[in-house]
Amino acid sequence: MSFNSVKTKFNVTLAKWFCRLPLAWQLACGRTLGRLFYWLPNRRKRIAAINLKLCFPNHINHNSLLKANLMATGQGVTEMLAALWFEPNDLSEQTMSRFTFSGFENLEEVLNQGSGCLLLSCHTTSIEWGIRGLNEKLRGLNLPVGHMLARQHNNKDLEAHLEQARLGFVEKVIDKKNIRSLLQSIKSGHPVYYAPDQNFSYKVKFAQFFGRPAATTTGTQNLAKKGVKVVPWFCFRTGPAQWHIDILPEMYKLGQVDETTAAIQINQLFEHQINQHPEQYLWVHRRFKNQPEGYQNPYK
Repeated sequence: MSFNSVKTKFNVTLAKWFCRLPLAWQLACGRTLGRLFYWLPNRRKRIAAINLKLCFPNHINHNSLLKANLMATGQGVTEMLAALWFEPNDLSEQTMSRFTFSGFENLEEVLNQGSGCLLLSCHTTSIEWGIRGLNEKLRGLNLPVGHMLARQHNNKDLEAHLEQARLGFVEKVIDKKNIRSLLQSIKSGHPVYYAPDQNFSYKVKFAQFFGRPAATTTGTQNLAKKGVKVVPWFCFRTGPAQWHIDILPEMYKLGQVDETTAAIQINQLFEHQINQHPEQYLWVHRRFKNQPEGYQNPYK
């Protein structure tokens, strides 16, 4: 067994032990981690600061927004661990009572027709915890649970642990490039969680995102053209240990417009949601790394 394998197994074991703590304690540790992100110089803090100044140039206090974002990101780390290893069988009634839902009928209507769909969202800091909460609700209603589209981790040992944990609540993890498997899940009646809001370097259109061109994948619109239904959903934190999941109506016309228009519509949808809780978006990601001619990479 290699040193990397041993180190990964040790870290995963620590994470599992950490997830035995009461949920409120885990989340408090996450907020403390976020404070450290804010007070200590680091690459992710720099990226978040650049993004927030680009996207909210008129905000009255960028430092307060940056601090709130890094605290939300820190808590998001512990929420992700909780999604993987907290209450490993099923979430308890007490834990599920921390979730509220709106628009659930929009998803229920699609699934009751025997059709799967794309569950379209952006990378809020609570996205993976929200996936587990929404799947728990679907399972409780005997509806098909959502499968997850995810990027493979470079550390293959860690990827094996992550996939094993995720299979406990999503049943199937699909590599982001495996479109055939994605379509199979949808054809079998399952929704598929899909968050296409990160920087892409291929098959993209540049569409405005908070007033700046962002490389936006054309994959969502291409799937919609194939007849795949697209249902937006979003999970935001409403308290230290409370979350709200909002499911919006199906985007019926997404497959009927051109790629550029579709990219604009999707980015506008994300903007509208993020503006409601700007501190809860994953601003530590280099969203504007790839730029069209005439624009510079702002992170250099």
